[in-house]
Amino acid sequence: MNRRVVVTGIGPVTSIGIGKREFFDHLLSLKIPLQEIPAEHEKKYRFRSRFFVPFPDFHLSQFVETRFESVMEKTSHLSVAGAKLALQDASLPEVEQAVVIMGVGISSLQTAFKSHIAHSIDKTTERFNRMVIPMMMTNAAAAWVSILFGIKGPAYTLNASCASGTYAIGETYGKIARGECDTALAGGVECLEDESGSIMRGFDMMNVLTTAPDGFPRPFTKNRSGFLFSEGGGCVLVLEELEKARLRGAHIYAEIAGFECNSDAHNILQMEASGSNIVSLLEKLIGNQHIDYLNTHGTGTHNNDETEARVIQKMFGDMEKQPLINSTKGLLGHSIGASGAIEAAVVAMSLSESRVHGNIINEPMENLNLTTKSVSAPIRNAVSLSFGFGGHNAGLFFKRFEES
Repeated sequence: MNRRVVVTGIGPVTSIGIGKREFFDHLLSLKIPLQEIPAEHEKKYRFRSRFFVPFPDFHLSQFVETRFESVMEKTSHLSVAGAKLALQDASLPEVEQAVVIMGVGISSLQTAFKSHIAHSIDKTTERFNRMVIPMMMTNAAAAWVSILFGIKGPAYTLNASCASGTYAIGETYGKIARGECDTALAGGVECLEDESGSIMRGFDMMNVLTTAPDGFPRPFTKNRSGFLFSEGGGCVLVLEELEKARLRGAHIYAEIAGFECNSDAHNILQMEASGSNIVSLLEKLIGNQHIDYLNTHGTGTHNNDETEARVIQKMFGDMEKQPLINSTKGLLGHSIGASGAIEAAVVAMSLSESRVHGNIINEPMENLNLTTKSVSAPIRNAVSLSFGFGGHNAGLFFKRFEES
């Protein structure tokens, strides 16, 4: 693989901001868009975690004109809106031959829930949705991008739980680097919006959500208690082969210089405590190259942060030798399948603008080079890490784009 791959378009759709500028500026301002859980979620269950990040406030009609909006689940709304933003940002109004790969973790279940009630519960006001099957299909997130933008290359979704977005970008990186295509739209989307709160309850009952009184998850701190639940979000990136991007005068945010993935083969929920498999992944991904910035998986759960900290110290040494470290999930919450793509966008913009967002922390874990505030810093090389339920590990290696 010797063709160079660059990021030329970024399309985030998140509660902290929609569109690259609002999104990145609000991250740098350390905004956390959380809300208290609504009272109706607690009719039959008392939540330990008291806060969540709501689904982004937008309508698909703000981005595309289509009569199909009502027969699309919100995961597809996210992918289409993100694709539109990314294509606009890349100055690609039309692209017929491209690859479309979307990562999806769990996918929206709201239509399925309502249709189940309409079918099985007497005296309900819910109506069975005759389009429930195409709306539930996880491939719809990529299919609607293909359909609405007329993109005729391969289009599909993949799932690696919380690492899905990173896997999707890594897959497209490989396709471009190997010469299988020149242009791709890749990203991650997730909608866990649920009027009853039952999806959040599932995470709450696993004791993986933050119990902080203010809801701030504070990854990599001694008093961390879990991640901040997010109802979802998404981000789509335009990836291009370098010469193609050069020829059309595209703005280049960063170069993707590597992707690696592996599996712990250990547990359906818990990371393997030693982190040795992640160390092996990083050794393959970056070799002996110096890393200036690491966007961690950084959930804020006890075991995950402990393992990731151990990996960082094993890989980079003591604090003074480590790259700048932050956790985007500490501000935006954990959006499961979308998180890796969102964090890839953060890294690309950080490289482009030489700025790294901070962490909201107190009592940090020892021997970690955590950014306590947003900083300006010269960044040449950066890594984004994602780990998923099931033992899925993935990492992307980014470089500041430089002509050679």
